[in-house]
Amino acid sequence: MIKYTKTGECNPLIMKKIFLSLLILCSLQGYGQAPICIGETFSMESTILKETRKVDIYLPPSYTNSQLQPSDYPVIYLLDAENNFRYFTTLMEKLTQGIPSVPEFIIIGIENTQRERDLTPISLPSNPENTGGNPLFLSFLKEEVVPMVEKKYRCKDFRILVGHSLSGLATINALITETELFNVYIAHDPSLWWNNNYGLELFEKNKGKDFLNRILYISHSEQKKRDNGRERHVASLQQLEEMFFRGDFQNIQWKIVGYPKENHGSIQIIGNLNLIRDLFSEMFIDRSEILKNPSIIDQRYQALSEKLHYPFSPSELYLNNTARWLENSHKKDIALQLLKENAKRYPNSSQAKRALEDFLNRNPQ
Repeated sequence: MIKYTKTGECNPLIMKKIFLSLLILCSLQGYGQAPICIGETFSMESTILKETRKVDIYLPPSYTNSQLQPSDYPVIYLLDAENNFRYFTTLMEKLTQGIPSVPEFIIIGIENTQRERDLTPISLPSNPENTGGNPLFLSFLKEEVVPMVEKKYRCKDFRILVGHSLSGLATINALITETELFNVYIAHDPSLWWNNNYGLELFEKNKGKDFLNRILYISHSEQKKRDNGRERHVASLQQLEEMFFRGDFQNIQWKIVGYPKENHGSIQIIGNLNLIRDLFSEMFIDRSEILKNPSIIDQRYQALSEKLHYPFSPSELYLNNTARWLENSHKKDIALQLLKENAKRYPNSSQAKRALEDFLNRNPQ
């Protein structure tokens, strides 16, 4: 509200404030402000946990692109999402750009309420109320979260679970007790040492187990010169690695990677970058290789599918972008072959059909 003086003229001080406010407002409008949205958070009532839980959802850019044929996406379930969801979704999206290193994912972040309770496998007599809730938490994922996600969104049944520290221990427990729930289990600095090496004991008790072609990737920050109590942590990982080398388990792919320059807080960033990229390593195809062997795309994706025991195929956008590059590189015969394959592989895509038509118009046969 503008206050007037008795003479009917505006107070100069107030006018100055109004002018400055309008100037700032106009400046902001000139920049065209808009929110940057990476996903959404919603609350769900869990009958299993008997509490309200927050779940974060990220959908990849192509999910809502109406020009593309609707596709299903692999799903990553990310623990400790209140700390990890923002950086993780950005990192995964970056890895899909250009020549993709990973497929586009739907990412589901599970936020904590009582972290130690939900992520520890057994109850401790010294702290029974705040430990041992992980079996119930895994039931919550299996019976409530995963069915909800797969009912609401276009999902492949290829699932990845990612955890760090205590949630890394929970990831290990899920691998052993709910082996079929996820295809890939990724644990960063998992607390195998917890409760006198309970995580390691889980593996000891399950020697000979058939892991049904599941994949376990572990990253760890190794032992520092100033130990900080990490001696048991490193020793437990070394013992686990020895079990794998001896062949104590059946049908499991594994990788344990140490990063001596990382700490417990940073390990998951480099771990997620490298391990998930390594998981889908066949996807990154240098374009010079395509010039030498146009069949290499199908060959690589076939190799990827065999490694992961799950069918993966090149995305519509990747094929279209590669064909455009080939055309610009004067390899029009290979480009046309790729566009025809794209239209055949994605018959309900207006984008694939239009890309082929546009190519033929630019390059009459």
